[in-house]
Amino acid sequence: MVGNVTRCGGRKTVFLVGCACVGAYVAYRYWRKRELKSIDEGFEEVSKIDDSNERRVLLLGLDGAGKTSVMNQVIAATVTGTSYSVPPPSTNGFAVFKFQTGSYTLNIWEIGGADGTRNYWSNFLQDTDLLVFMVDAADTNKLSLAVSELKQLLGDPRMDTVPILVIANKQDSPNALRPDQVKEALDLHSIPPNKHKVVVIGCQTRPLPDLPPGLTTYTWHHPSIEAVRKKLFTMAA
Repeated sequence: MVGNVTRCGGRKTVFLVGCACVGAYVAYRYWRKRELKSIDEGFEEVSKIDDSNERRVLLLGLDGAGKTSVMNQVIAATVTGTSYSVPPPSTNGFAVFKFQTGSYTLNIWEIGGADGTRNYWSNFLQDTDLLVFMVDAADTNKLSLAVSELKQLLGDPRMDTVPILVIANKQDSPNALRPDQVKEALDLHSIPPNKHKVVVIGCQTRPLPDLPPGLTTYTWHHPSIEAVRKKLFTMAA
């Protein structure tokens, strides 16, 4: 389901939101591949077709890490005039953010991080060009669970050689770990450099500016979001 389409400077952003995670994902991938080549072998064979014009980013993280808030501001930084509400609704299923660039299409799949939804993460690993793993750098109580979930993801052979962008969110909190501390806490030093390229950056989406009278949505983005946006586009290319 297409929720919104915005054009600005030749770039188009499309937001698709859904809840039936596995079925909708399979249908979407099948549709995208069928655009390139007409076949009848089924989804298992469809995944073997090369789609060189698409870059697929998988955005994961525990619930409350701030994935939707960060993506709202990434969109605001990319498409002038795009607005968002605060607080954003929780992603119970998934959301897809599509960015059309000059040479390729960037599809960012944000999957919910609640207990029940994390069981479906493995269904979204196929054809991933970049894994973005977001953590709440101020919630140290959840870091051990984040480590466990990340190691489980990287243990899947479909993730071999996939680059990893770790975002240490909520750097505005006085208790937030710095990016280098998050790297240590997640044991990212143990990942062989010849298997995964790993980049860790910090960001924040607050403090929010005061809204003018009569407005209820924001078009603002924190300066740290610009670094996130650039990494998304360059590491997935």
